[in-house]
Amino acid sequence: MHFNTLQEASAFSYVCFDLFCIFIMGILIYTTFNDVERTKKRIHLLNVLVAVTLYCITDIFWILAFYDIKIDRSVSSRLLTNVFKYITLALSSYSVCRFLLSIWEEVVNKRIFKSLYVFIPFGISILFIITTPFTQLVFSISGETNNPLVHGILYYPIMILFFVYVIVFGVVSLIRYFSTQNDFAKEQYFLVAVYTVPVIIGGFLHYFYWEIPAFAIGLTIATLIIYIFQMKDMVSLDMLTGINNRRQCERFFREQIKHINEESHSKIECLYLFMMDLNKFKSINDTYGHTEGDKALIATAEVLKDACSHIRRKCIMSRFGGDEFVIGVVFTPEEAQLLNEKIQNLIIKKNEELHAPYKISISVGFTYYKKDYKDFRTFLNHADKLMYEMKEIAHRQEADESQNPTDHDQSNEVL
Repeated sequence: MHFNTLQEASAFSYVCFDLFCIFIMGILIYTTFNDVERTKKRIHLLNVLVAVTLYCITDIFWILAFYDIKIDRSVSSRLLTNVFKYITLALSSYSVCRFLLSIWEEVVNKRIFKSLYVFIPFGISILFIITTPFTQLVFSISGETNNPLVHGILYYPIMILFFVYVIVFGVVSLIRYFSTQNDFAKEQYFLVAVYTVPVIIGGFLHYFYWEIPAFAIGLTIATLIIYIFQMKDMVSLDMLTGINNRRQCERFFREQIKHINEESHSKIECLYLFMMDLNKFKSINDTYGHTEGDKALIATAEVLKDACSHIRRKCIMSRFGGDEFVIGVVFTPEEAQLLNEKIQNLIIKKNEELHAPYKISISVGFTYYKKDYKDFRTFLNHADKLMYEMKEIAHRQEADESQNPTDHDQSNEVL
C-alpha cells in the first residue's frame, strides 16, 4: 500500500489499531448481550464494552481530523473531535469504575455506596468538556500544526480524576488481595488489580506518545482479560446463586486435605466443613412455585456470602447441589462456633427483610477434618450425618410447636 506522506502512514496504522479494538469489543458485546446471565456485574461489563467502543470510534475521527485526512483540519473540526473524544473517555472511565465497584460489592455482598456518588465527579467533568468550546477551561485549539491542543486550567485535574479512580481501585484491591485468604474474595480482588494495570499503562503511554492509540489498546486488553475471567467464573460458579459450584468445592477440600495429610504436626486451626440444606425446600417449590424456590436459594447464598465476607482465612462457599450448601474454612473451634451462630442470626434477619409467605430455615452440621478420615468423601459424610441429626431435631421441635400453639413465636429459630 502506497502512502503519499508519513502522516498518512501513521494515521493508517492508528486507525487499524482502533478498528481492531472495535472488532474485539464488538465480539464481546455480542456474546455478553446474548448471554442468559443478567447479573449486575455482567450488565456493568456490557456498559464498559459499549463505552470503550464509542471511545475507539471517536478516537478514529480525532486522528483523521488531526492529520487532515478525509476530515478537514479546521479549528472547529479539531475542537469537535476532541470534545467527543474526551466525553467518551470520561464515560469509559466511569463505566470501568462502576464495573470494578460491582465486583467489590459482589465480594462483600452489599452496596458500598450509591453509584451516583461515583458518577457526580465524572458528570461534572463531562459538563466542563461540553462547554469548553465557549469557556476554554479544559482545552482550546491553536493554529499550530504540531501542537494544536492548548490545555486549560481544568485539563490536568480532569485527566487526573479519570485515572486516580482507577488507580485507587487497583491499589486497594491489591492490598485486600494480600490481606485475605478467602478464595472467592482473593480471586475477585486479583481480577480488579489486574484489570487496572493495562488501563493505567495505556493512558500513560497515550499521553506521551499520542501517535499510538495506547489507551484504546490498554482498555481492550484489560476488558479481554476481564471477559476471560468471566468465562472462568461460568465454569467455577453456580449461575443461580453466584457462589462456587460443587466442582470448585471438592477441589478446595482435596487440596487442603492433601496439605494436612502431608503435615507432620497438628495445628490449633483446623479445616472445618459446614454442611447445610434448606428445611422444607420441596414444600416451598410445591406451594409457591420454583421461582420462589430459586429466591430462597439465592437468599441463602447471600446469607453465606455475608457471613463469610470478613473471613481472612482460607475459605470457600459453594452450592453443593439442589438445596445443599457447603462452607469450607480453616478455623479454630471457637471461630467455627461463632460462624455457625452468625449464619443462624443472619437467616433470621434475612427472613425479616424478605417478607416472603414462607420462612427460610436451614439445618447445619459442621465438623473438622481428622487425619483418620483419609479423604474428602469420608469427611463429607461425617458432616452430612451431623446435618441430618440437626434436621431431625428441627422436625421434632416443629412437631412440638404444632401441639403447643403458645410457643409459635419461637418457630423461626434456625438450627
